[in-house]
This record gives sequence, structure tokens and C-alpha cells, in this order.
Amino acid sequence: MLQIGSRKSALTTMIVTNLLILLIPLAMGLFLYAKVEKSLRTNANLSNTAMLEQLRLSLDQKLSEVDKLMRQVALDPKLDYMLKIPAGADGSDQYNFVDLHDKMRRYRNLVSSFIFDYYVYFATSDTIVKEDLVADSRSFYDTYYSFKGMSYTQWRDELLTSEYRMTYLPAAALARPESSAGGAEYMPENVVLYAQTLPFISSSNRLGNFFALIDVGQVKQMFAQIETASHSEIYIVDGQGRTIMSTSDRPLPGELLGNIELTNAPFEYRLEGADQMVSFNSSQKTDWKYISVTPNGVFMQQVDQIKNWSSWLFAFCVIAGLIAVSAGAYRNYKPLQKTVHAIMSGKGIIGRPAFNEYEFIRETIAGSILEEKSLRNALAQQTPFIRANYLSRLIHGYMDVDVSAESAGKLGFMELSFISDRFAVVLVKIESISGIPEDESERQWAHARFIVSNIGADLIEPAHRGYSVELNRDSLAFLINLNGADAGRAEADIRSFAEALFTLIAEKFRIELTVAAGGIQNGPKAIRDSYPEAVAALEYRLILGKKSIIHYQDIVDTKQHYYYPLEIEIQLINFVRSGDADNAGKLLEKIYSMNFGAAHITPELGKCLFFNLTSTLLKILNSANTSLEAELGADFDPIKTVFSYPTAEGMHVKTKELYETLARSFNVERSDHHVRLLQDILELIGRNVDNPDLGLAMIAGQFDMSPQYISTFFKKHQGHNLMDYITRKRMERAKSLMGHKEMTNADIARRVGYQNDVVFIRAFKKLEGVTPGKYRELQQQDKTGSD
Repeated sequence: MLQIGSRKSALTTMIVTNLLILLIPLAMGLFLYAKVEKSLRTNANLSNTAMLEQLRLSLDQKLSEVDKLMRQVALDPKLDYMLKIPAGADGSDQYNFVDLHDKMRRYRNLVSSFIFDYYVYFATSDTIVKEDLVADSRSFYDTYYSFKGMSYTQWRDELLTSEYRMTYLPAAALARPESSAGGAEYMPENVVLYAQTLPFISSSNRLGNFFALIDVGQVKQMFAQIETASHSEIYIVDGQGRTIMSTSDRPLPGELLGNIELTNAPFEYRLEGADQMVSFNSSQKTDWKYISVTPNGVFMQQVDQIKNWSSWLFAFCVIAGLIAVSAGAYRNYKPLQKTVHAIMSGKGIIGRPAFNEYEFIRETIAGSILEEKSLRNALAQQTPFIRANYLSRLIHGYMDVDVSAESAGKLGFMELSFISDRFAVVLVKIESISGIPEDESERQWAHARFIVSNIGADLIEPAHRGYSVELNRDSLAFLINLNGADAGRAEADIRSFAEALFTLIAEKFRIELTVAAGGIQNGPKAIRDSYPEAVAALEYRLILGKKSIIHYQDIVDTKQHYYYPLEIEIQLINFVRSGDADNAGKLLEKIYSMNFGAAHITPELGKCLFFNLTSTLLKILNSANTSLEAELGADFDPIKTVFSYPTAEGMHVKTKELYETLARSFNVERSDHHVRLLQDILELIGRNVDNPDLGLAMIAGQFDMSPQYISTFFKKHQGHNLMDYITRKRMERAKSLMGHKEMTNADIARRVGYQNDVVFIRAFKKLEGVTPGKYRELQQQDKTGSD
């Protein structure tokens, strides 16, 4: 056996421990120093962060003015048209520019002086419109202002006509042209340019741009508080790493920008030989980052002085403490050495496996305790799963067990005990949970099951004993073990439990439930008999609807037939075929009331009733050789549509809607309405041949009918496809206009309802076989030959 005296690790521990006791005052000083340094850093960072956040909020609020102003202008209903006005337009087109100029003047009341100026550039007509100006780009550049060091050509090519997506450009200096230099109007020295390509909704066309100029001077006034309080340099950087504006003349290093992307704020950074504290946050309105760079020396002077004194004091205490504690520690070590010798001799351990004597003693004592705890914990972790599996099999009737109170000892390892042989099963279906996000639905459902399970168990106690079992994602079962109360009292308790659970979960947690309770059963098969009754009660929600409480005792006496005699079916068919939608609807209401209002009906019979009503609808369609495609679409399936509703009320509403639609279609066929309708459609087309919006949707909207019905009706009664008929009418008008030599194809295209001549030429060639130009040549040759 090795000699333990050859290793003095415990002695070393004693020496170090006693030394640490002597060094407690110094440790407290070091701790105080660390706290002071941390507090100063934290306060400085919090101050910078708070001021940066205040700056961000203020600027975000101001930037929201820019976004609001842009949307006011970009969403103007006439703007898309104005973007397409060509150069040299006059008359009403010029009036549109003046009208926009007036609107932009009114928009000035919506924004603050933060926005120095704003204007819209129309590329097609080379026009700029602002609140006090309508001019071409050259006149604007020569008269108002431009960017320093940028010629007109550079300004037009690099800024005015470029493509933007809600873009902020770095601050640039403005210059007033010499022709207007004497004016007294205020103009900021530097501005940030905001730009958005128009049209805003579909900016791929790039027909113009909206510009807003932000006064940098007002933004820097917001910087002043942070800059003065912390001697910081403030930078605003966009998502591309460009400095939009700053309070410093030196640029922000690229390495610092990289650290900002990879590091959480705040962090230290060495800049030009000096340690700096960097704080930043991000804008919620743009991709800007607000960065504050503060020298460490501003708040670290006092900390450095304390640090020097602490270093000298620590060195003195270490030297003195080593001398003082060495002698006493060695004398206290000898009893411990003897104890370890005794343990090793008794166990026959060769050598010393532990790190030191204390660790060896601890491991010896704790070893057996740890093994026992591990075994008990493993068994306890499996208990809930064993109990849940056992209860699930018990509820579904997979086993016959003794459920009497005397059997409690057999089930104790699962923490189960029964107080009687009287049981009832209550099923709970979770119908809806308010506000489930798509990406967290599973966690929310698990949360809902947990709430229902625990609250339900608490409501059952202490009068009775109950256990909950999760069946599916949205359903649970409660196994209620009733005490020795009489049957009437027990049933009242179950009803009270169902009502309390239903109400409490809905009011407190906004979880909608359907609660179905089976009957109270006695004996060894009580659970197996009560569960099917609860299932039958839950199925009855087809009749009562979701979010209801259903007891099996209340539906036992449901009738086994439904009211829909043959004479009622014949009467319903006659109403529909005669086009009497009102009486057909009243008769369906009567059938629903007779079956679901006054008496009970089983869910199965309820489905049969709606199947028969749908069958009657199909009989009418087949006998009349009629379809609902025009009203309801080509792929419409009435059976799938009706039975897609989970409740009888929903099926009834949809069935009634289908019958009324079919009755109205018979009414249209039986009257001379189609003659008037066809005439009205033809007149509408004749009046609007030159309207670009003329089409199936416009005509359907004029007559308050569906596009499918208008299309089918026109082809049936006119013999032509509606759009083909419109094209022919437009080509007839175009051919009559081609005799005017001064009219171009573009002019004729606009006169016959086409927005550009390309579409017109393609349609003309498809119908006539030749292009409009060729047709004009042939027409001219015919005239020459006749002369």
C-alpha cells in the first residue's frame, strides 16, 4: 500500500484556505473595484443606449412622415396615368400636373420642417412637380437647387432617373444656382435624399421617381444631447455599410462595421490608439443602424487610480499571509492523515484514487447514496407514462381489472387509487384556441391540453377522485371515480363539473370546448360501459353544434326517424321548378324546424336527411337538364359542399342557398328577361367600344351578375364569345377610322379602347389576316383603281 504521507494535497488546501481567509478584506476591495468599474461602464452604456434609443425613436417618427408622404403621393389615383403622359402634352394632361401640384402643397401640412422639400419626377414627360413648381428637369436644376459638384447631366443620369426601392442616400451638400442665389428662402447646407421609383405598386416599369430631402441640420440637433453628455461620436449607417450622416469627420472603419454585425452591443474597440466603447441599435423603419463611439477615458479615470492601490495592497497581503498560515495548517493536517490511513486499511484500497484526502472521504460516503438515488429517480420518471398508458387502455376497454377500493395497494406504484366501483367518463374536445400562430401551433395545443387537464382534475377534487388522459391532439378524457353519494347527487356533481369546466376554460383562457359526459356505471365493467356513451354524446355535437355540453342521459330518447315525406319532396321540387325561391326557402326552414327544433334526432339520421335533400336537388338538375356551372363553377360538388360543414345548422344554411340559387336560375329561363338582358349588353358594348376597361368583369359589374353567368348567357343567346364580339366591334370602328390619313395606328388604337398600338396591331392581324398598315395600302389601291 502506498504511503499517503508522500502527497500533501490536503495540506496545500489548508494553506490556501487560511490564506484566503486573511485575504478576505482585500478580496472585498477587489470586488468593490470590479463593481465600481462595472457600474460606471453600465451607467455609461445605459446612458448612451437610452439616448441612442431616444434618437432612434425620434428619427423613426420623423421617417414615418417621409413614408406617409410618399404613400400619399404614390397612391394618388391619377398618378399612374400621369406617369405615362408623353412630353409636349397639353390641355387636360397639363391640368393633371397642376392638380398634383396643389395636392402636394396641401400635403405640406402633414409633415414637419424635418422634410426640407419633396417632388415627383415624371420620366416620360421630363416633368418635375413640387408644392410650388411644375417645370422640366433642366429648369428645376437651373432655378432652384442642385447638389454641389454635380452637373446637370450627372444629376439627371445618376440620381433623377435611377431605380430606387425606398432608398436613403448619404448626406450631400446642396448648392443654390447663381440665378437664385440672392433669394432669402432657407436652404439647408446638407440633406439626406429619400427616393422611391414609381409606380409604387408595380415599380418594374420605372416611369418616374418620388424624392424627399431631409434636413441634416435638424437631425444633428438630435445628436447634440448625446454628443455633449458623453463626448461621443454619432454615426448613422445604412444596410450597405454607407454612412448616411455623422458628427465626426473621420469615416467609420470597415472592421468596426463588421464587429457590429457579429457582436451584441455594447462592446470595446480600439480606434486610433485609444480604447472606445461602442453602442448601437437598429431602426424599425429603415435598415439604418445608430452607432455611438465613446472614449473609455471619459468614465475610467477614477477606476484606474483605485486599481493601482489595490495591486500594491494585494502583493503585501499575499506575502504576509503565506508566512502566517503555513505553520498552523501543517499542525491541523496530521489528524486528517490518520483518518485516511484508517479508511484505506479497512477497505483494502491500494493507493489513493481521489484528488486529495477530503475528496477521497466524500467519494467514499456519497458513492452508495448516489446509486440509490439514481435508481429511485429512474423509476419516478417512468411513473407518469406508465399511469397514462394504463388509464388509456382501461378507458378503451382493453383489460378487465379490479377497480374496487380494496385494490388500491396493487396500483400504488402508479400513484393510482380508487375510492369506489362507480365511474363515469367525460370526453373533452378542444374546438378552438384564440390566437394560435402558425409556427407555434403544436406548443399551443400542448399548452391547452395541460390547462384543461389540470383544471379539470382540480374541479373533480375533493368530492370525488379523477384522472385525465390525453387521447388526441385536441381531445382528452376524464375518468371520474365517484364517492358513496346517491345516484342523483352524483349525476348533479358531474353536470356541475362539466358546466364549471366549460365556463372557466372559456372565460379565463379563451379556449372553446365541447364537453360530452357518459352515464354513471357500477361494477368491474363500469369504465368500459361509460366510455362508449361519452363517445355517442360527443358525436351528438353534429345536432347541437360545437362549443356545447352534452350528457348521454339527455339524448337516450332521440327518435329513430326524420320528417321528409314524399308529398313535401314533390312540393319542394315544384317550388324550385316554378322559380319560387321564397317558398322553397320557407319549406326548407319548416323541414329543418320539424327535425331539429321540436324533437331529438340522432346524428346519423341528421346526415341522412341532408343527403336526401341534396339528392332531391340533383333530381331537379338531372330532370331539367340544367347545371349550376354558371353560378357556382364547373367543379362544384353539392354533396361535398354540404357535408363539409361540421354542424346541422351549417348544412341547412348551405342547402337552402343551393335551392334558392337553382330556383332563381329557373326563374330567369322562364321569363323574357334574357331578351332584355341581351339587348342591354349589346347597347353597353356599343357605347363603350373606346373604353379600355370594357370586358367581362365590367359588364358583369354593370348588371350585378357573376362573370361566369354573363359569359355563358351571351354565348348561348348571341352565338359568339363575348370577348370575340367586343374585338369585332372594335375592328369595325378601327377600319372606319383608317380613312383618315392623319391618324396613326397609336391614335386609332386609343380610339377603339387599346392602351397601346402593339396589342391593337396583334388583334387586327388575328381577325383580318393583315396588319393595319397593309390594310391601309390595300384600301388605297382599291381607291386608285376605281378612279
